[in-house]
Amino acid sequence: MNNPEHSFKGLYPFRLGTTSFIYPDLYSENVRKLGPYLDEIELLFFESREPGCLPSDYEINELVRLKSELDLTFNVHLPTDVDLSSPDPSERETAVANLMTVITMTQPLEPVTWTLHVPYDPRRPGGESLWRTYSCKAMKSLLAHGIEPRSLSVETLMYPADMLKPMLEEFDLSMCLDVGHVIIGGGDPLSVYEAFKERISIIHLHGAKNGSDHLPLDQFEPGEFAKIRTILKDFSGTVSIEVFSFNDLERSLRYLRDDL
Repeated sequence: MNNPEHSFKGLYPFRLGTTSFIYPDLYSENVRKLGPYLDEIELLFFESREPGCLPSDYEINELVRLKSELDLTFNVHLPTDVDLSSPDPSERETAVANLMTVITMTQPLEPVTWTLHVPYDPRRPGGESLWRTYSCKAMKSLLAHGIEPRSLSVETLMYPADMLKPMLEEFDLSMCLDVGHVIIGGGDPLSVYEAFKERISIIHLHGAKNGSDHLPLDQFEPGEFAKIRTILKDFSGTVSIEVFSFNDLERSLRYLRDDL
């Protein structure tokens, strides 16, 4: 099985990581293969509704062991098959319950952040105002379980990042700056970084071009990476290369090494 060409541990002021979906294998096998080369692994838990979609207790215990053995940190991407902003109260309750299942399950890993989506559908009645009302109700319910607010990072999606500002400030949440989402949504990642830098705990870094994202880092539009370079030279949190294959990771690591 292919491994990265070089170790990137401790190479940058930020913690450099990638996802747990680089190899078609268990979470623990991805961590075992990637851990000697990177500072952090983003554990992806996209699904929460299907039986057997979450790892076993044995797998979690193995991740705890590997964290210590390989001198790693983890961050957790919470499920995306739930909707904290749903107008249906029962759907919001399901969202909170399923997110809490994953948060509780991964607490022994001491993740640096749990990242979550707050989706926005402009076709829903009530627009941004009602979306914010529903989202804040759900967030209040989630935090009532005793979670430290700054341990939750709300990810920038395809809508303007400024829409998140009232919620972030009301509950004192962190932000996950997803560079590709911002670009695809027509925004400027450097402007978002400057506006929210005190709250950004993690950056999802992946190429974005011609309306597609989660590409290798060598697939940015010409000149776009200059803005990202400015961000990375100022940032000291987690940078997760959010790609999903070894080939895309290797291309991204090579590009990062040559450019920074």
